[in-house]
Amino acid sequence: MQLLDEFSQTSLIRWVAESDWGYPIVLTGHALGMSLVVGMLMIYDLRVLGLGQRIPLPAFRPLFRVAWLGFAVNLISGTLLFCANYSAFIRNAAFISKISLLCLAALVSWWLARTVARDDAQSTATRTRLVASLGLLLWLGAISAGRIVAYTNVPE
Repeated sequence: MQLLDEFSQTSLIRWVAESDWGYPIVLTGHALGMSLVVGMLMIYDLRVLGLGQRIPLPAFRPLFRVAWLGFAVNLISGTLLFCANYSAFIRNAAFISKISLLCLAALVSWWLARTVARDDAQSTATRTRLVASLGLLLWLGAISAGRIVAYTNVPE
C-alpha cells in the first residue's frame, strides 16, 4: 500500500485525478484500447464458433498484434486510472469482478488461440467451440462490470 500511496502522489497521477482533462483523456484511451483487444478477440471467438467460415483462422494471426497493442494501451491507461483513486477501487466489488473476469477471459483467449494455431482441425471441436463461447461471455462480463464500476465508484 505504501508503494501505491507514493505512486498516487506523482505529478502524472495527480494530473489524472485532479485536472479537468486528465481522467477523461486517459479513460478515452482505455476505451480505445479495450475496443482493440476485445473487438479482435470477440471476432476471433465468433469465427471459431462458425461465423464467417470463408475467412481462414490463420488469417487472424497478424491481427493478434493489434490485440497486443490494445492490451498495452489498456494496461497503461488502466494503471493510471486505478492509481488515481486506488483506495476506492480496491474496495469496489464491481472493480474486483471486472479484473477477475478480465484475467479469466485473457487466459481463455490465450488457450483458444494456441489450440487453434496448433491444430486447425481443433477449431471445429466441440470443446473448442465451448471455450470460444466462454471467452465471449467472459469478455462481455468484464465490460459490463467495468461499466458498473463507473456508477459505483464514489470518489473519496
